[in-house]
Amino acid sequence: MGLTSRWLAALLVAAAVAAVAGALLLWPRVRGPRPVRFAARVGMIVLCQITAIFVVMVVVNNEYGFYASWDDLLGNANSGGRTGVATGGPPTPAVPDYHVKFASYSQGFERATVHGWDSDTKGDVIVWLPPQYAKPEFAHTRFPVIEVLHGIPGTPHSFLRGMRLGRIMQDQISAGRAEPAILVLPTITPDRVNTGCADVDGKSKVETWLTDDVVETISHNFRTLPAPRGWAVMGISTGGYCAARLALEHPETFAAGAALAPDDPSKGARSPLWLARNTHPDVRLLVESSLQDPESPPKFADWITGAARAPTEVSTLELSNGGHNWNTWGRMFPDAFTWVSARLEAPRAVPLAPSAAP
Repeated sequence: MGLTSRWLAALLVAAAVAAVAGALLLWPRVRGPRPVRFAARVGMIVLCQITAIFVVMVVVNNEYGFYASWDDLLGNANSGGRTGVATGGPPTPAVPDYHVKFASYSQGFERATVHGWDSDTKGDVIVWLPPQYAKPEFAHTRFPVIEVLHGIPGTPHSFLRGMRLGRIMQDQISAGRAEPAILVLPTITPDRVNTGCADVDGKSKVETWLTDDVVETISHNFRTLPAPRGWAVMGISTGGYCAARLALEHPETFAAGAALAPDDPSKGARSPLWLARNTHPDVRLLVESSLQDPESPPKFADWITGAARAPTEVSTLELSNGGHNWNTWGRMFPDAFTWVSARLEAPRAVPLAPSAAP
């Protein structure tokens, strides 16, 4: 039974209810010496509290995506990177092998654990393919790619708990407001540390992971358009900060970026605000915010807009209401997908080097 399974949540709720009912039923029936009765009743109270705590922990975890699986909770997932030669195992290839087996996951997404050859780490990457990808008439077509970055706390799996991201994208495609695109949801904490999606010596090379390893892996395993015109990055909260930072720092990889309710863009080394003010890359950036969000107010968008200079272009969108939560971000994504799609190349046949991408 999975950590985020609805059955686990239901089982824990049932256990909590049973503990309370049992305590009410047995409380007056406890027999024996006074110390025994006292200990038995304290035990019943403790059992009620423990079951209630487990219910709260599971509900909060399912809402915010702190841990995606039992391995994740126990520290057995997303840990480590290249290890050279493993005892009793095959040696590490001299030439990086980016081909990965993506397996069916949930809500039409596929998942794989990806090794970062350049970042020396590994982490989960979840992929959604538009329905057109599998149709015979698109067999030789390559598609644009949008990296979608989660917040902290959170994991890529959070998007499947907090919103039906694939359905949102599909609705935009069906309505003609967005071109078919591949969605890629990588972890932004492959080494369980928040670096603001930067490479930090001694901690984690998250920037390299997101801009090199993830890009190379997706390009080798799927029919993708070449960077930068075929690639964009977007995200929520901390992921929104990362999207702005990576788009401004890596115009050779991303033609556009969309920051939805981003963290303070003035914080951190080579922050989005610093990059907008000092680098002026040829990139398009959207900053979307809510007037009622105290953690990511519209002034953040104003700061970046005021700092940017041509050829950088910054657009802004504002919601009149909504806080820093999944409901608000879910309302932001349709317009953000439409905006990003308009700034990427549409799916088309592109002559590239031979690829094993299906």
